[in-house]
Parts: sequence; C-alpha cells; structure tokens
Amino acid sequence: MDAVYRMQPGFSPSYMPRGSLEMWSKKSFGKLHSGQECSLYTITMKSGVTISITDYGLSLVSFTFTQNDSTRDVLLGFDDVTGYEAHDFYSGCIVGRVASRIANGKFKLDGQTYQLSLNNNEDTHLHGGFIGLSKVIWGSEICGDILHFTHSQKDGTDGYPGNLTVTVTVSVRDKSAGGRVTGSFLSLDMHATCDAPTPINLTFHPYFNMDGHESGSALDNKLTIFDYAGYLPMDPETILPTGEIVPTKGTPFNLDVSRIGDLIEDVPGGYDHTFSLCSKAGFIVPAAEIESKDRKYRVRILTDQPGIHVYSGNFLNGMKGKGGACYDKHSGIALEAQNFPNAVNIQGFPDCILQVGEEYKKNITFSFIHSNE
Repeated sequence: MDAVYRMQPGFSPSYMPRGSLEMWSKKSFGKLHSGQECSLYTITMKSGVTISITDYGLSLVSFTFTQNDSTRDVLLGFDDVTGYEAHDFYSGCIVGRVASRIANGKFKLDGQTYQLSLNNNEDTHLHGGFIGLSKVIWGSEICGDILHFTHSQKDGTDGYPGNLTVTVTVSVRDKSAGGRVTGSFLSLDMHATCDAPTPINLTFHPYFNMDGHESGSALDNKLTIFDYAGYLPMDPETILPTGEIVPTKGTPFNLDVSRIGDLIEDVPGGYDHTFSLCSKAGFIVPAAEIESKDRKYRVRILTDQPGIHVYSGNFLNGMKGKGGACYDKHSGIALEAQNFPNAVNIQGFPDCILQVGEEYKKNITFSFIHSNE
C-alpha cells in the first residue's frame, strides 16, 4: 500500500523528490460562449500514464493508461471546453466554496444567517452554487512538471461571505521498484485564505470507469474504502446526512474490494454517501481504490480529508462525452475526498469554518497502478 505522509509546514507529496523529468504541455481547449479561450495541460509519465487538466474549473479531463500498445482512458469527460460549460454534472472539476449539499442553502455564522444560491431542486445549495469554483477560468503558471492555479472569489458570490483566494498546486512523480517504473502519482494541493470568516470544503469530482470511459456501466468496477469508521446515512428525500455515523458491517455500505453492482441494488437510488475516514488530522492516508473488471488498472485516492464521498452516477442521463461516448446512469463512479455534507449545520461534524488569518490546506493524491506492479 502507498505510504502514509504526515503534513508539516511546507511539506506534502507535491514537494517530495520526484522521479519525473517530463514537462506539462499547453494547447487550446476551445472557447466559452463568451469568447474566452481555455487551455488544456497534458503530461505523460514514464509509467505510461497520461494526465490532462483544463483551466476551466480545473477539470481533470483524462487519466489514460498505456500498456503493451493498448490505451485506456478511465475518466468521463468531454472533447473540449464547450461540454464542460454546457453540462452541470461536475465532470472532474474542483467544487466549492463548499462541496456537496447545504440544507436549504442556509447557515448561521457569528449570529448572522446567510442565504446561498439554490441550484439543486430549488431547495438545496450544491457544490458551491451556480458559479462556484467550477464555472470559472483559473489563472495558471507552468513550472516544469508542476502547475500552479489561482482564483479569487469575490465576497457575495453565490451568497458566501468574504473574499476567498484559492491556489491549487498540481504535481506529478513516477514511482519505481526494483529498477523499473511501476506507477505514478498526481498530487493536488489546495490552499485558501479569506478576509472574513466563511465555510469552505474543497474537493475534486472525477468520474471513474476503470473499464474505459466509453465502456458503458461502471458497475463491474471493484471499489474498496480503506480504514473507515462508518458511513453517513442520507435522508432519501433531501440526500442530506441525518447526522449519524453508522457501522457498515452487514450492510451494502461494507465496501471491501466489492464489485459495485453486487451491492448497489440494496441501496435505494444508488450510492450518494460519505464514509467517515479514520485518518488523523495532518496525515495523508489511502482512502479508496477503484479497479477495472479485468484487474489490469487501479487508481488509489489518498487524502487528509475526513471523508470520502461515493456517488454512483445516479443522475447521468445519456449526455455525449469524449469521442461520442454515451454517459448513462452508472457510467461513472465519482470519488470525492472532502468534509462531511452540510457540516456547517450539523453539530459534531468536522469544523468547516475558515477564519481570517488562517490557511485552509488539504491534499488529494491519485496513485495510478498497473497490473504488473
């Protein structure tokens, strides 16, 4: 299993010695309806893994494995930026200022009630609202095998208090054993500061189908959640947590190297649930792993977030994706390392308030693993 890292000032997997001498390339990814140009950044690792990300919403566009002259792209997505602008299923993008749902779009902070935008069923605030962090072009800088992205969100955007400045550092490295390259890491370091107290919960929202993004249902993928205390039951009407953390033994939420399709029939509506990780604050630990049916490819997610949210693409509705692929219900499994949904309103959930003078610091790392490891 990948190592556990302890977060210290100025230290994360991004700053570990890297085995990659590859450079990020940049090309046009098309234009928005406004006429603004967007870019696509791509790097190919020694392991044969190719990673692409766009500056529009920081969407992870492709994770492509190349092995023995065969290729497999395991991320749902679109051929150019127009698809990301047109659709709202958050394909691969960063979401925030607060990821997941906030009940009625309301919260109280320092005695004041804030009303956020209601962009989900007109009664819920979802993934930061109509604009959030996913419907904007981020500033970017290439520094060899490192990408730096920045965005400043103004006070009042989607109803949130305070100006927020977010930076995301994207870095890569190969891993080796016995003198050969066995896989690669992609590390996303998320930092934020504010000028007024505000809730924050950032994550990325990639949809995986380890059999290939164009292969249809992802229910044959195998999913493992590592070292977790339980799952958060959801109200079936609001898809909001009840506030409990429930053990998974004997339930369809006991995800231990499980074929997703073997369990999902016992989950009304499909998976849209957060698992409470047993990680300690400041430690980056394995949270989840998803594996192809043929067992050739795996992606492992490591994080210092308190939870991992599993969403089984229950509302994907047949939109056309990369290469004309059709993304129907359950075509992808989203794995989102994050704080608990509606934490701003539920006592006992991890604190999500960023104070003036503090720095929000979280990491999500993807480990790409070939079958010959």
